[in-house]
Formats: sequence, structure tokens, C-alpha cells
Amino acid sequence: MQKKSSPVQIFLSHSAADVELVNAFENFLARALNITSESIFCSSLEGQGVKKGANFVDAIKAKAIEAKAVVALLSPAYMESPFCLAELGAAWALNTHRFPIVVPPNSFEVMQATLLGVVGVKLDDQEALTQLLEDIAEALELPAATAGVRVRAMRDFFKAWPALKEGIGKAKRVDAAIHKKALTDLAASREALDATEEDLEKAKAHIKALEDIKDPKQVAAVSKAFEDSDWEMELDKALGEINEITPEVGPKVLRLMILELLGKQSYPDLGDDYMDRAIEIDVYDPDSRSWNHSSDEMKALKKGMKQVEDVFEENENIVSGLKSQGRRYKTSDIRFWEEQLGIY
Repeated sequence: MQKKSSPVQIFLSHSAADVELVNAFENFLARALNITSESIFCSSLEGQGVKKGANFVDAIKAKAIEAKAVVALLSPAYMESPFCLAELGAAWALNTHRFPIVVPPNSFEVMQATLLGVVGVKLDDQEALTQLLEDIAEALELPAATAGVRVRAMRDFFKAWPALKEGIGKAKRVDAAIHKKALTDLAASREALDATEEDLEKAKAHIKALEDIKDPKQVAAVSKAFEDSDWEMELDKALGEINEITPEVGPKVLRLMILELLGKQSYPDLGDDYMDRAIEIDVYDPDSRSWNHSSDEMKALKKGMKQVEDVFEENENIVSGLKSQGRRYKTSDIRFWEEQLGIY
């Protein structure tokens, strides 16, 4: 008796030109959702596509009808393939659960006409991709994979992502929306440049007038104002170093790590999924219930927080500047870091 095949849960819409990415993503999807590859229809993968001898178009239509969800990898090759766009249109019309994924170097601007109001995510946005998995699992009423399996699936995919990204071709045509936006940005940049040049000429005239007056105090004050470094730029740069840690540990763990380095109590919830990654990469030891200060992530955070402190020491106007903007200015207060890094 012939074994009955598993019903298709997900129709993975893609371009055949992206087969390496598709193979890696399909494996990631199956692991992270706790389903088998048989539950995913993928026309480019052996055993998961159209059977030999079958009419390709009819088979695609049948699987689109059967599937409970459509996941589309919207790469440059996908957007320039008439068949892919026709396949997407048919799947979109037949299915209520639609999950578009924008594949870099594509951007959301390119997708405006294609997504038709459906909210999509970028493939290289780990946090958004995690939420997408939860949305798919909820829509299909799938039993959740264990936290460890889900974390390993995500880790393995993003470990392979740099190499996969190199294999994705760039678009051969420029989308009209992108072209229009580029022209608008260029016009705005030119206006800003003209305004800056006008301000510069006024400043030069002001300094020249002060020098002609030979008033040492006034000249010194103006010169000092022009020599002052841009503390906001320096602060953003220092905070940027810390923000690079966030994708690795997550915002909740980062907040707890900062509390630890501030010498304040932190209370990680070991029963919550957000601590799984911190434990897995040895940032936190669940047995001793302590933070590992020798971990790469904790060292990077310590270095980043020191750079922020240096910015405060080197710029005497930074405190008054933050006060005037109604922002926190005490680096010993966790609320300063919450505000600056967006971690709550």
C-alpha cells in the first residue's frame, strides 16, 4: 500500500536562481517550526517540488491551493522573473496567510507595489524573523519547537548568511519607486548643501568682523564655538559599538548586562526564552547564577560603556546639551542607557 504523503503546510515561493539560499532557508524553516520538509512545497528542491511528468503550472496551482500559508523570498531575481511574480499573485489570491520576506540587497521600497499592504520582514533582521516564525506557527496552529532547537536553527542560518548573501544577484533594473526616492533624496541633499554653504559664509564673515575689531574675548569665544567637537556624533558612535551586541544577546539581556556593570542588581528569568542565548554562548552561568565578565560580549559592552564615559569627560557641553533636549544625562542611571539604546 502506497504511503500517503503529508499535507502541504507551507508553499515556499522563490526564484530558482536563489537555490542555495532556498535550500538553507527551507532547512531553517523546517527546524524552527518543528515540521518536516514534506510539509513544505518548494519547486527547486528534489522531492519537494513538482513530480516528474506532471504539468508544472497545474502542479504549482494545486499546491498553492493546498498550502495553508505562503512564504515568499523576494530577492532581486524573484522580482525580475515574470513567472515568480505570476506565481506570487496566484498564491496571494488563493491564500489568507501570507508571509513576504525581503531578501537583501532588496529593500522595502522595492516591495511597495508587490506587498499590497501586507507587512513583510527583512531576511537579515533576526528579531523580525523570530517574530515571523511565531506568526507562522500561530497561523498554522503548529506545536512550538523547543527553545534550544529554535535558537540553534537561527544560529546556523545566520552563520551561513554572509556566504549566502554573496551568492544573491543584484537587480538588473532599478525600480521606479527607488529611482524617484533617489531623486528626492538628491534634491534634499542639494538644498541642505546650499544652506550649509550659506551658513558657512555667514560664519566666516562674522569671524572676520570680530578679528577686525580686535576684541580678544569675543574672538576667543567664537573660535571656541567653532573648534568644539560634535558630542552628539561622538556619543552616537560610542553607543553604536554597544548596539552591535544587541543582535547577539537581545535587548532584555543587554539591559541586564548593563545593570551588572553598573554594580546594580539584575534578575534574569531563567524560565524565559530570552535567556537561552545568553546561557548558550556563556554570557550567563545558570549554575552559579552569575554573569561571565570574561565573555566576548561582556568585554565588548564594558569597552563600549567606557567609550561613552570618555565622551562625557572630553565634552563639557554634553550634559547641558542633553538637559536642554529633555534627555537623561547620568551614565550611572539605567534609564540613561534605556533611553539611548532603546532597551526597556
